[in-house]
Amino acid sequence: MTARRRWRIAGLVVSAVAIAVAGCSSDGGSPADAAAGGRGRSEQAIPVAAIEASPRDLDRIVTVTGPVEPIRAVSVNAQTAGTLVSVLVEEGSRVRAGQLLAELDARESSAQLARAEAALVNAEAAFRRGERLQADALIPESELDLLRSAYAIAQADVELWRTRVAFSRIKAPVAGVVTAKRVEQGGSVAVNTTLFEIAEDTLLVVKVQVSELDVVHLAPGRAVNLRLDAYPDARLTGRIRRIFPGADPASRLVPVEVVLDPAPPGVEPRPGFLARVEFSLDSRRGVLAVPVSAVGVADGDAFVYVVEADTLSRRAVETGVTAAGWIEITRGLAAGARVVHSGHVNLRPGARVRVSGGDPADGPAR
Repeated sequence: MTARRRWRIAGLVVSAVAIAVAGCSSDGGSPADAAAGGRGRSEQAIPVAAIEASPRDLDRIVTVTGPVEPIRAVSVNAQTAGTLVSVLVEEGSRVRAGQLLAELDARESSAQLARAEAALVNAEAAFRRGERLQADALIPESELDLLRSAYAIAQADVELWRTRVAFSRIKAPVAGVVTAKRVEQGGSVAVNTTLFEIAEDTLLVVKVQVSELDVVHLAPGRAVNLRLDAYPDARLTGRIRRIFPGADPASRLVPVEVVLDPAPPGVEPRPGFLARVEFSLDSRRGVLAVPVSAVGVADGDAFVYVVEADTLSRRAVETGVTAAGWIEITRGLAAGARVVHSGHVNLRPGARVRVSGGDPADGPAR
């Protein structure tokens, strides 16, 4: 290789080094400075959303469903056989207690009643005459006893046929609304045939099944809130009427009966409507609470991240009741502490953070 060629190669190498140095300078400094800049970027603040832990009122709400039912449903049965000569009501008819619903052909029973009443008149007259004669010692006591017995039998016969005639007049045993009519005029019925069904809807109830774990927090008379699927925007109230004494051995559910209060205008609950009953359990007043999203779990232990200045610290906590997206903190946290409730990705104790979101006004961030 000639000397001239060697000098040319050396010049090219020097030029390349100069270009590389210039490139580093244009990017903001030396390679060492670039490395330092990379470390700065890796330590930049992590954006998080935080909220101050503060006292709140918490109520654990359990919602169960059940149909609206009348306080009682009564079947009206025929008490004697016969042919219906009139049917006076139909489904949806509102009736009062004692109102006539239907009539059976009672001509034979009425005739027998008239015959019994005539016999009673004769028996009573004979008995009264015998009393006067026995008082004058004109007849023995034994003859008077026979007259007394005949009089009593005549009275019983009259009562029997009066009852038979009354059985021919089908009356409502309770006030309410007719929910079923199973006969028509002219039809024949046998004894104990169901003629009508009446719902006593002066009180409407909802019977629901409540877990054994929750029913221990309930008591008769406690107020509850309800919603009807038929009126999803209406809020109804009621109260616990009774709690049944035993739980189902298989499901461990206890029947609870809730009676509805008068409905607001425009809302008409009806038997068969589906109701959603809300029971308020484990009521806590003024307890320290944070959003549920703020609490993490590691190895079975709960913890929260607390923002102190611009640095994270991890606090072990103990929790209590959870309600409506909030959770009670019973130990490990003080009121006023800023707790991270969103943006938990890559968080670690000692990390620099920047609170980027305001406190949620109505609940935890979602």
